[in-house]
Amino acid sequence: MKWNADWRWYGCTPTPHLRLLIADWKISKISNRRNSFLQSTIKNQMERGQAVAHFAILIPVTILFFLGVVDYMVSNARAMDTVAAADLAAHAGAQSITLLPDGTIDSDVSLAQQVATAYFAAQAPQEAALGSVSCGLVQNRPACQVSAAVQSAGWLLPPQWITVHAIGYLAYGVTEDDQ
Repeated sequence: MKWNADWRWYGCTPTPHLRLLIADWKISKISNRRNSFLQSTIKNQMERGQAVAHFAILIPVTILFFLGVVDYMVSNARAMDTVAAADLAAHAGAQSITLLPDGTIDSDVSLAQQVATAYFAAQAPQEAALGSVSCGLVQNRPACQVSAAVQSAGWLLPPQWITVHAIGYLAYGVTEDDQ
């Protein structure tokens, strides 16, 4: 130990009592290090169970989150496929409407409704169901309206029906042969 070198700086020499206090302080500092090491080891052993608890809680929550995302994505894809099929059916039905030379609709629109129904049956996903087909004047224009429904995926939430409405207007001067 460098007693003299340490105390020369302060301009004094340590007494035997002061030397004992300093030695006791250094010993207590070493024992505190030893105690803190033991305490940290005990603390680390106690924290091992916390990691398992966090893991047990976070894994189911994460799985539910991803299941919800996938459920939404599948339901959205089904709805978009049904919208596309209903839109195609409505436009095909509108192009099949027969107009008289004065611009009025022929009273028989059953052919247009059959065409719209056939197009929807050919293009719709298997989860979709055709609701109704109505051809005639819509907002004083020849058009076909198609309503359909599709069921959501139902993996996380209970399955629900999503209703889709599409309307296809007949553009004047455009017939089925022009397409």
